[in-house]
Amino acid sequence: MIYEFRVSEMAEEFGVHRNTIRNWITSGAIKAKPGPGKQYIMKRKDYLALCEKFGRVPRANPVKRPAPATVKEKGVESAVPPLVLGGSERTLYDDPSWADACLTCGTCASACPIAGVDGLDPRKIVRMAFLGLEDDLVVSDWVWKCTMCSKCEEACPMNIELVQLMRRIRSRRERDKVPGPIHKGVTMCLERGNNLGIPKDDFLFLLEDLGEELAAESCPGFVTPIDKQGARILVTVNSKEPFGEPDDMKWWWKIFYAAGESWTIPSENWEGVNWGLFSGDDQAMKTIVGRVVNNMRRLNCKALLLPE
Repeated sequence: MIYEFRVSEMAEEFGVHRNTIRNWITSGAIKAKPGPGKQYIMKRKDYLALCEKFGRVPRANPVKRPAPATVKEKGVESAVPPLVLGGSERTLYDDPSWADACLTCGTCASACPIAGVDGLDPRKIVRMAFLGLEDDLVVSDWVWKCTMCSKCEEACPMNIELVQLMRRIRSRRERDKVPGPIHKGVTMCLERGNNLGIPKDDFLFLLEDLGEELAAESCPGFVTPIDKQGARILVTVNSKEPFGEPDDMKWWWKIFYAAGESWTIPSENWEGVNWGLFSGDDQAMKTIVGRVVNNMRRLNCKALLLPE
């Protein structure tokens, strides 16, 4: 017995964003494979285990489906190879039905805040990827103008996974040819723990100074909690705030103070904006996420606050 689902349906069922479901599938947390159309399939027992883990009532959707077709090549049985068009194998699509499902209705372009800039149109990108024009997309600036806001994907009546497509195209570009600020930010974060390279001593001095100001202004006895063991919430920071808008952080702190919340900021690897995600650099993204997870474990925190 298997369970079939759409990413959007499972995201709604478990109360998370669609990209979270996709990340779970990619990481293996959800043991699912692409199914017919825009759906995924997984073993029913794995779905039931997932529901039990998250305290959800399972949906009744058992499906019996024959095993996938296979081909034999040189005596080795393997899955049917991906569809090839124009002599080149498409690698940007998990499912060839993505482009077949696209109606070219223009709803994505209508929702896109930068549609028309330098000829950018999400429909063109979908078609080019489907037709195997990957090299043209990789050298194009279209995908780097995209803010990955997901408005196109949210508006799409056929649930085309446009954001995933944009990110895959970005991942194909050589790292030294990624737009300067993004590439520099990722490199800086890997080297110094934050996107703008703010030294640890300067950051800690700023946090303590802001804490003293807040105590004098409106929160008597306030002290900025740095590396507080056992705090309930680990608070990460967008590096642009300590760099250019430090007073903005105090708005969060006032709320925590009024609520009597237990929270802390780590002294190292406190960056909350993962540019590895935006640049299509999976390895950098995993490294940066891993550092946040290590801080959670090191300080024994129960919840995570991201600034984005």
